[in-house]
Amino acid sequence: MGVALGLSSCVVSSFCFGSMYVAVRKSGDPRDGMVVQWVVCSAIFLVGFLTFLFTGCPPFQHFAMFGGALWALGNLTAVPIINAIGLGMGILIWGVCGCVVGWAIGRFGLFGVNPNVPNSPILNYAGLVFVIIGGILFALVRPKDNKNNAKNDDEMPNELIGQKTMTESGAMTEERIGLVETDKGGDGTQRMAADGTDEGNGQRKSAEKLATENVAKCMDSNLQKRIFAICSAVFAGICYGAMFTPVIYMQDNSELFDNPPKDAILYVFSHFSGVYLTSTAVLLIYICFTKNRPYMDNRLIFPALLAGVFWAIAMLAWFVANDQLSQAITFPINSMAPGVIASVWSVLYFKEVDKRDLKLLASAMLVTIFGAVLVGLSKAI
Repeated sequence: MGVALGLSSCVVSSFCFGSMYVAVRKSGDPRDGMVVQWVVCSAIFLVGFLTFLFTGCPPFQHFAMFGGALWALGNLTAVPIINAIGLGMGILIWGVCGCVVGWAIGRFGLFGVNPNVPNSPILNYAGLVFVIIGGILFALVRPKDNKNNAKNDDEMPNELIGQKTMTESGAMTEERIGLVETDKGGDGTQRMAADGTDEGNGQRKSAEKLATENVAKCMDSNLQKRIFAICSAVFAGICYGAMFTPVIYMQDNSELFDNPPKDAILYVFSHFSGVYLTSTAVLLIYICFTKNRPYMDNRLIFPALLAGVFWAIAMLAWFVANDQLSQAITFPINSMAPGVIASVWSVLYFKEVDKRDLKLLASAMLVTIFGAVLVGLSKAI
């Protein structure tokens, strides 16, 4: 019963994590995402408070707030990552890092938590390897990133359009200055080639060269944004992978704290409070930095609240799964399966993936799912 409940909780958690940003991505422009992440965290805090009331108002565990703070720091990068490399790629890359970090903490007992050795270590290791391979394959998929392409069409090509106009005007000038009417002593007019023709050719070649250089610069800029987004996703994954450590540390070292509860669900409000306080502190710093001119697309308020509710439900399910299965089992599943869900959204709904990469994406999904199944079986066999 415990294994079935734990795996069912992982399914709920994975679906909610993989779908939470769909409405945000569809509804408007989050820009840097600072205000959006605060709205998301506000909804998380509300669900946490309702859970606090539903569970009989358990004692507040201050140390558990650090786990929420870790998640909030990682979440700061979520919207920029999704804007740069797409919903599916972002969730999958930070999922791989979170998977490895969370699995290692639970499996080997890092940072003072008790190690949890699965019934079948071989299956556990094999599943982890397949999950990581799947994540690497996902990182090789090139997103179309329609939104950024549209933006580039509005921004970057303006320079090229201007150069194209310059080239055309240069050609027109060449035609005009290349035929000059001269008067030869009243014998009429004679058309002759002027010296300005060579100057017009040079101007046209210079404009074409400049246009080519700007295209190369734009390609380099897109590559730099992609690399930065991937590095940010790695940072987010590390934060996500360690977010349960304070709660598990309290459960495993109860003698160091004032009668901490054993049930993980009783830490939810404390954990979610850490999320909200960290997010609010970052928002205040952001408001000061922007001189009280934060950006917020009003169309995103409800989608951001919905994303927060989805995340809170996913975390509640994950807390239950941790109690039933251990972190060494849940992290490979709940870190990577949401990426598969997000990839389905990316392909079928957002059309973010090129058709030529669909086979690679499908292979990555199958490898990841196979790895997650092996990890799940390592607890039961």
